[in-house]
Amino acid sequence: MDGVILDSEKIYLDMNQKWFHELGFHLPIQIHQNYIGISASIFWNFLKSEFKLKEDVQHYIELEKELKFKTLSRLDLKPTDYLVDFLNFLKVKNCKIALASSSLRKNINLILSKLDVTGYFDFIISGEEVAFGKPNPDIFLKVSEFFNCSTSNCIVMEDSTNGIKAAKAANMFCVGYYNPNSGNQDLSQADLIINNFRDKRIFELIHV
Repeated sequence: MDGVILDSEKIYLDMNQKWFHELGFHLPIQIHQNYIGISASIFWNFLKSEFKLKEDVQHYIELEKELKFKTLSRLDLKPTDYLVDFLNFLKVKNCKIALASSSLRKNINLILSKLDVTGYFDFIISGEEVAFGKPNPDIFLKVSEFFNCSTSNCIVMEDSTNGIKAAKAANMFCVGYYNPNSGNQDLSQADLIINNFRDKRIFELIHV
């Protein structure tokens, strides 16, 4: 979700960098970007070990949850360019659309509401609802299970290295979405790489 339907990664990076400064440590942007698309638990376990943080991991995860929600709540959010046009195309073609995000359910709901795109999605699942987050395939396998379809008939759009790894581990065709604000993500494992939702190749993927 973040970085694909909403250009939010820069928002989160700026937010966290300011917070990390208050916590008394500095995390280089490049290292921070390596954790885009990965679970909060893995990220904060790394930070706790690296910077000898005093509180337990769950304490920081909960604080970050609230900080993200407050930050998103006060901002005027806009969907990624041409996203709505592409979603409309998928609906015309009677495609089933899911949103599978590592984000919290309440953040997902807030973002979708602010972008006014909730109604496009037939199924929404958050990282809280699976045992193992990306780069494990669990969240995408839940989607294919919900729609009762083969993973080989699913197309995933991801802007992060970890998301792409999860999609390929689930045996799904993956479109890598290049977002410069998502950092130096390795999209090389994707089956197709695009820069925007006007790329004619993603429309050609839909055989309905």
